[in-house]
Amino acid sequence: MPGKVDIIVENVNEGSSCRSKDAIIPLILPFDFVNGAGAIVVMPGEGRDLLNKPNLRQWAANYMVGYCAFWNVEGCNWLRNSLTDIENCVTDDTANKTAAYMCARIAANIAVGREIKHFPRFYQCKNLE
Repeated sequence: MPGKVDIIVENVNEGSSCRSKDAIIPLILPFDFVNGAGAIVVMPGEGRDLLNKPNLRQWAANYMVGYCAFWNVEGCNWLRNSLTDIENCVTDDTANKTAAYMCARIAANIAVGREIKHFPRFYQCKNLE
């Protein structure tokens, strides 16, 4: 993977500042979901329309809850129970740390060429204690 960095993302929870033209690296979108965290990886040339969602954090939470319900994924109750807080723009320091840990792990896997989940798949995790 080339060493060129072509995308800058700032606090996806409150708005993004992105430069995605000719992107050559995956974009990791982290989310503070109050009682846990989530991340969506967008591969180069795919899914960039996600960045235009008016409330990407809320959209991602609803998307993940719906995905879990449709596929009967266990362990998603914490996220469903967090939706009201997410709609009310509540944030949590522990959830931000959990998101940071997730992103570090995803980035490390990308760096060494391991397979990663990418949109429409995603990562989610209850807050780490």
